[in-house]
Amino acid sequence: MTKKRITVSAAIIFCYVTFLIFMLGVKNHQAWINGYDQTIYRWIQPLHPSFDQFFIAFTKIGNPLNMTVLTAVVMLILVIGRHWRLAIFLGLNNGLGSLFNHFVKHWVLRPRPSQKLIPETGYSFPSGHATAAIMFFGSLIVIGFCLVHTKKQRWLIVGLALLLIFLLGLSRLVVHVHYPSDVTAGFLLATANLLVHWLIAKRTYLKQYYSTAPNFS
Repeated sequence: MTKKRITVSAAIIFCYVTFLIFMLGVKNHQAWINGYDQTIYRWIQPLHPSFDQFFIAFTKIGNPLNMTVLTAVVMLILVIGRHWRLAIFLGLNNGLGSLFNHFVKHWVLRPRPSQKLIPETGYSFPSGHATAAIMFFGSLIVIGFCLVHTKKQRWLIVGLALLLIFLLGLSRLVVHVHYPSDVTAGFLLATANLLVHWLIAKRTYLKQYYSTAPNFS
């Protein structure tokens, strides 16, 4: 097993284990969850009210309909460019991400916070927007690395994707439709799922991209 594979495997285990700790903490109403949430709420308190309108608008990017449209557009572009395997990778990630999120939400059954700045329905844990952000923009990082072979452009893709992921997760806290533990758990679960799928895909239906770009593996 290569050093990189060991690192990725360790990251997957860490994400799943930490997610399970958060999930059980929320499910069993453990005191440390409330402490975690209140600490992060205090950190972001200075953003109110100056940035409320910005985040109210920004958080709409992660709405299910908008993410579905974005995914469909990117998949269409990939198919037209004869990269249908990458389109499948993106589509599977977003579909499976939503499925996992749905099942966990309906097992944990955590109500959303009160005093929301925007109307929102459904359960709170884990954050669907955080999950979607990782699955969509994380997939774009993988796709970018498969199609772009200059180091500078690759890191530009990574930087932009991570910024958008961070802002989308933060937006859910600013508009007060999720607890910080919801967003953290969404990031952890989605990251683990994305990495597992990536490891499988790069050895199966995406193998051709890695055989032609060995410096990425």
